[in-house]
Amino acid sequence: MSTSKGLSQSWGDLFIDDYSLFAPVSSQEDNDMAAYMSRDDVRKALHVEEAPTATWPYADVGFDYTKEYKACNEEADDDAWSMIDFYKDIVPRLKVTWVYNGDTDPCVSYEGIRTAVKRVGLDELDGGSYRPWFYNQSASPLEVIIEKAPLFGPNLLLQNMGPQFGGEVVNYEQGLAFLTFHGSGHMVPQFRPQAALHMLDKLVHYKDLSPLMPSNATLVALSPHEFKAAMDEWTESAMAPPFVTSNTGEGQLVMGTATAK
Repeated sequence: MSTSKGLSQSWGDLFIDDYSLFAPVSSQEDNDMAAYMSRDDVRKALHVEEAPTATWPYADVGFDYTKEYKACNEEADDDAWSMIDFYKDIVPRLKVTWVYNGDTDPCVSYEGIRTAVKRVGLDELDGGSYRPWFYNQSASPLEVIIEKAPLFGPNLLLQNMGPQFGGEVVNYEQGLAFLTFHGSGHMVPQFRPQAALHMLDKLVHYKDLSPLMPSNATLVALSPHEFKAAMDEWTESAMAPPFVTSNTGEGQLVMGTATAK
């Protein structure tokens, strides 16, 4: 038997995770989050302690809101903004704008986001075309592996693995970039916490996630042997400092996230 309902959010018997294609199916994260959001101290911190809702996420009083934009909205007005319009508005205001997506997300395909970013209309940087980026996959403590929910960091390991493939990145003018997270589903910090922290560290410090490739003119002029040598050299540089270091704190973030009470 085969059915498309296998990853349907509305089917109680779904057997493919609807947020990450290769993750185990589990409701533990939803249950944990519901319990956390329902705590009195959390409701107070969010200033919703007097809200008329007694449960989360399925509010017993129902939801009432209006979709204004074209994103995921087939009934939007013709002049409503799409994500492309938002990108065009945001990019000139910021030093850098990074748009990212998990590459195993069945809910929002990374190819759609990649196309939207491309349609902003900015030129790719010379040497900034689609290319890999890497991060340091450090060991996670055993107590974290035991305690963590199944869908928090499914690739966390007890061993130090060194530089690992984080995803792909393409850079455009005006600081715009699109990047993917390899093996991540919809919620990147949940599915790939170490790679996500690496990315955020680069972003807030205005550091490059991956070195530029040789210029297009240089690549075109290379012989097959020279091209292979150039790619070997580039890959080794992309997996080494300053692009990948061993002291970015990925392990500490995993420990803090997994054990926070």
